[in-house]
Amino acid sequence: MNNDILPEDFDGVFRFTNFSDTDFTAKWNKVEYTFPANKTSPMVMNFTPVEIQNIRKKFARELAEREFYKTEKFGKMNDVANGPKPALYTDADLKPFIQRCLEPLPIIHARTKVLPKDNLEEKNSQDEEGQPLTVPLDRKKSLIKEGSTVIKD
Repeated sequence: MNNDILPEDFDGVFRFTNFSDTDFTAKWNKVEYTFPANKTSPMVMNFTPVEIQNIRKKFARELAEREFYKTEKFGKMNDVANGPKPALYTDADLKPFIQRCLEPLPIIHARTKVLPKDNLEEKNSQDEEGQPLTVPLDRKKSLIKEGSTVIKD
């Protein structure tokens, strides 16, 4: 199936259904989207329809995995009596959960939260006075010390 083709009955708005009993939060492009439990939310985003469709598929897979991990089947796959091996599941195990993300429920808007940008200085270790222990480099300056000899292969 070609992922760049929209459904025939597409009315211009993609919708995402959180079929579970708990809110579902997913992130895309530094924005957090929270889809309320047992509701369908329109996905009104500043992307092309094809991009929104792919984002919806990503969110559906994440929700499907979260819900699959709660199943008895997944529990049996991870049963300690079976040995210390990770559970191996396939897309076929997730498909019923993914399909449920397309089934309509009562419609409500998803909540969004723009996530803060990472601050490089805050990520670096700091001393007691809050000063960085490592100095961020200026992207425009060379890492080679002036007067240094560069050895080339």
